[in-house]
Amino acid sequence: MFKHFFRHRSELRCRQLVATAFLAVAPTMALATTTSPIEIKAELERGVLQAGERQTTHLRIVIGAARRPESIRAPMNVALVIDRSGSMSAYGRIDNAKRAAQLAVDRLGRDDILSVVSYDDRVDVEVPATKVIDRTAIKERIDRLTPRGSTAIHAGLLAGANEIRKFKSRDRVNRIILLSDGLANVGPSKPSDFISLGRELASEGITVSTIGLGTSYNEDLMAGLARSADGSHVFVQESADLANFLTREFDDALGIIGQQVEIIITLQGGIQPKRTLGRDADIRGNRIVYKVGTLIGGTEQVLLAEVDVPARETRGQARIAMIEVAYMDATTGERVTVSTTADVRFDTDKQASDRSVNPEVVRDVATLLSREARQEAVKLRDAGRTTEARQKFEQNASDLRALLSKVPAAAAYAPLQEEVKASEQAASAEAQSRDGWEKSRKEQRQYDSNRAGATHRF
Repeated sequence: MFKHFFRHRSELRCRQLVATAFLAVAPTMALATTTSPIEIKAELERGVLQAGERQTTHLRIVIGAARRPESIRAPMNVALVIDRSGSMSAYGRIDNAKRAAQLAVDRLGRDDILSVVSYDDRVDVEVPATKVIDRTAIKERIDRLTPRGSTAIHAGLLAGANEIRKFKSRDRVNRIILLSDGLANVGPSKPSDFISLGRELASEGITVSTIGLGTSYNEDLMAGLARSADGSHVFVQESADLANFLTREFDDALGIIGQQVEIIITLQGGIQPKRTLGRDADIRGNRIVYKVGTLIGGTEQVLLAEVDVPARETRGQARIAMIEVAYMDATTGERVTVSTTADVRFDTDKQASDRSVNPEVVRDVATLLSREARQEAVKLRDAGRTTEARQKFEQNASDLRALLSKVPAAAAYAPLQEEVKASEQAASAEAQSRDGWEKSRKEQRQYDSNRAGATHRF
């Protein structure tokens, strides 16, 4: 992985950079100074760039905010869309799903809106969108769910979206939580169908999170839907764990401070964007525009872009970017805009540049390049190239362990630790059987996704 880590540099140079990454932390370029609860941090892979040299580097934008007290949180407008197909009768799944949904009802207040939709080969609106006043009645309706029929996921989602639209507003958190244990076999069934639907819902300000239960659901569909609608995705192997995962999802939803977020990065001084890592963006000329569904208090939103910096002959500070973050405040519905600038220092001293390597940027770039490597390995395995796939997983894990041993900022970093675990699992003997790979593939898609309760979202 390291030979691709810093593009256009030799493997020896990459090893030197990893070895020196812990020597100095690049200073934060700029912080937003505003009454907005969010802060913007911008930093390059190095705090000092070498003058007189054209170079490719990484720009990291971090958007964060403290979690608000629950007493002033935004009201919720949430739809639970629950699979009740015949397969939910196995392993106590329907009972655990009902129990988890009933616990979720207890998390909501009297000003929150809840709807419950069930689906098999047909769709029922069990609880039309309503304020959570009569909890007992809502729980009783959930308790009457029984397994039956096939799996019309798309129709269930459309029904959930219609319930959300009844009370959708800029000062509510508008969210669908989908639970399924099976394949979509009634109506649209391709992952691309659901990715398109997720994008449409996200454009309306509705996020979608997905919970895949067991090992028979389509992980490309469920993870792709959540990613396109900027929600979370999780693979739950044991239905008894459902309540814990749904609790984390509600913790995130209750902590949302901003929705329909747009981040505009305008690069300066001839710097040009090459590509983004982890999250798609619209790149035009010197501008990068990201669309993000939500900002969650206590969770950092991390955006990474690879940029091309032209040679600059003179030393000193230079403006490299302007960053603007616009979002809808979840409690007031007002549009808020926060902006900042980013500077970097150019110096002819090569050692000063080497010492300024920022280990926090290194760890995040490594995290997302690891995701890319694992995704390539999954494609190899899908194509029947099992040995090549296993070797790629093993090499990825080995590269990450080397990085963890040399970069202190990475050693205790949960996203990187999860990357190591994901590659080791996929390379294990257990994952080489058909049943083992079915489980491991779902774990791969889960690690590719943002998950509820994570401290960082990419």
